Amino acid sequence: MAIYKVNINSPVYIKVAHGSLANCSLTISIFTGAYQTSPSTTYQLRKNEVADNNFVIFEIGELIKDYITYSFDGTFGNNGLNVWVKTVATPNDGTTNLDAITTNMLAFDGVGYFEEGFTTETQTNSGTTLSLSSFVGSTSVLMSNNKIFRESQEVLKIPVLANLSVNSGADTLTGATTVNFKNGSSTVSSVTVGTGINTTNTAIEYATSTTATLTSVDIVKGGSTETILIEEQKCQKFTNLPVTFVNKFGALQRINFFLKSIESIDVEREEYKANTLTTGATYSINNHQYKTRNIMSRESITVNTGYVNDSYNQVIEQLLMSPRCWIFKDNQQLPVIPQNKRVAFQTSLNDKLANYTIDFKFAFDKINTIR
Repeated sequence: MAIYKVNINSPVYIKVAHGSLANCSLTISIFTGAYQTSPSTTYQLRKNEVADNNFVIFEIGELIKDYITYSFDGTFGNNGLNVWVKTVATPNDGTTNLDAITTNMLAFDGVGYFEEGFTTETQTNSGTTLSLSSFVGSTSVLMSNNKIFRESQEVLKIPVLANLSVNSGADTLTGATTVNFKNGSSTVSSVTVGTGINTTNTAIEYATSTTATLTSVDIVKGGSTETILIEEQKCQKFTNLPVTFVNKFGALQRINFFLKSIESIDVEREEYKANTLTTGATYSINNHQYKTRNIMSRESITVNTGYVNDSYNQVIEQLLMSPRCWIFKDNQQLPVIPQNKRVAFQTSLNDKLANYTIDFKFAFDKINTIR
């Protein structure tokens, strides 16, 4: 059997069919950390079949989303972006439970696009058939761009899917095998991707290299290899501002903004007119006749990628649609929200040199209002 990879920001459908079906119950257990053979029940659903169709359909993506957490302080690893989901579908003919089917899923905070369609996996148990339809996405490298624009001597982090195994190896999910960091044709360091993983804490592995000079990364899965080129940016006039975001695969990805940045602040306040007359029927010219209250302020920053290649269209697209983003500024990882509602994609054919300007608003008030 398999562990099924699903991305829960797009629908996750479970269809249960049986020739004698009257209704079906679906037990859903959602948990993190090490895999559990008998987890506690999170949801208990029940549906009746309609018009003698002999099947029912459940959509569970929205239910799973409530259990995704976001935690990022600059450390890549256990960031709360995936959870175990175990379902037990039990059909009933109106009086008696029929053949049940258990499904194990690893759910990611990812999305699928309309034109990518669904992947459908089928399980059977005697007269019961279960079909799981969802967006799976990559099962090796968890990023879209084929080129990384690296700050000089930056520590590289490549998100890949680890190799999972539970129930004594009866249920598995195969990820990447090896990540090779290269300088020219020479491999300067290699990372062997984890095997036998049974915990959400390390289901996403961030293959790391601190090698000063790199030109490419090869991600190997079985007999296939995916290559990501690396271009180092040297001697920049401006301070680089790295942004980390949750990409479409539900993994953390970091991109650099090398060129000019502009900071600003928006302030809102309420004014009221006060009575400054004293009991001596006079007033002081030093007192405010108009006063303020409920002052609210938020900072914003506009950043530029520098010159990038065509594959960055996908990166910018995912950044703008990301549920969470952080910018590294003043030695702090600060939460931000992209503000661009429209970005024109650039290509080397049309634009020669492609640079993206992105507006971020900091996701907190400048004046601390947390009480």
